[in-house]
Amino acid sequence: MVPTTFELEEVTMQAKRSRVLDSRGRPVTGLYERDGAFIAGFRCPQTSRWRMQNLSARTLTEARRERDGLIAGLREGRRAAPAQVTFDEVFAEYQASRKIGDRTLKHERHLLDRHLAAVKGRRVQDVTTTDVARLLRALSDRYSPWTCVAVYRILAGTLALAARRGIVTRNPMDGIAPSERPKQTNLRRVQVLEPARLETLIDAARSERWRAALALAAYGGLRLGEIRALTWSDVDFKAGTVNVERSMLPDGTVKAPKTAAGVRAVPLLPALRRRLREWELRARFSRPSDFVIGTADGMPTDERNVNRALTDAKVAAGLMVTDGRLSMHSLRHAFASMLATDLQVPATTLARVTGHSDPGFTFKVYARDARDDAAVVEDVLARAVAAGVGA
Repeated sequence: MVPTTFELEEVTMQAKRSRVLDSRGRPVTGLYERDGAFIAGFRCPQTSRWRMQNLSARTLTEARRERDGLIAGLREGRRAAPAQVTFDEVFAEYQASRKIGDRTLKHERHLLDRHLAAVKGRRVQDVTTTDVARLLRALSDRYSPWTCVAVYRILAGTLALAARRGIVTRNPMDGIAPSERPKQTNLRRVQVLEPARLETLIDAARSERWRAALALAAYGGLRLGEIRALTWSDVDFKAGTVNVERSMLPDGTVKAPKTAAGVRAVPLLPALRRRLREWELRARFSRPSDFVIGTADGMPTDERNVNRALTDAKVAAGLMVTDGRLSMHSLRHAFASMLATDLQVPATTLARVTGHSDPGFTFKVYARDARDDAAVVEDVLARAVAAGVGA
């Protein structure tokens, strides 16, 4: 059998070592020494390749015991096979194993290059819990919770994949205490407008086009990219639906929704139907293939222009100062809250209409009760009386 290049290199390295001899002058199987230090030679059970590893033993008896323990640990999966795989290489596989868009790929790579340079080029087996804890502490001292959580997710995902692949036998993230894990908190909560203020905001928009754009978010729950990619063929007035089948990146590239759940039929609520009908009558481009919220020459609308239209509407409606952040995504929150609180739509239906695969996530993130404490208490008491609870 012709030896591989790796095995030839190992033979060359072995020439610099001498075989260990026992008290009778006989060679000891799998043990070598150089400069007074013991070295174990063995065939790796996982890869069947010949490996050499330095030992900490100081006597022949200790060296035999350490070598036997090393091989037993490899066979039983308690020790990982020696590997030169770097954190960056496992990270690349981690990205390839998930269905994520180009923007997410680039953003994660940016986070790796900027915040994880200390571990990026290291063997993943050499990354310890202490290394991870130090990285997280350094991040928390300089960056926002959002950045810290994003980097934490990359660390956790990459190291979890290394453990599943058998590159490491113990995930360093397992040693991170709950208090060391970054928590994602918003400096300002999302502002969820009640229906009356929502209508005031939409009415304050400068044109039918922008009123239709705001209504698609507030009464349809569409994301900004979905609004920009929507065409008139997606609006079915007869069936009473807005069919979401694509999204648009900031650069104007049209793509499929991030997940299969993103493709959905949104009920055409009366308020949304009215806004779209008013805009369709005035729109210069209203053929099936035309963008619903397009420019004056029928091209895709820039994200900044939609956000500027919202800002103008906020100024006109006197909503520039609110308790929370009032953005296009806030209108989506308001839509989900209205379905959950006012219409009492089931969690599974709410997730389906808003384009989520996890109903629990939908309720946790989007379905928020915008009423004050007094209104909530009054509502619960009224329902208790009607149900005869505690009577």
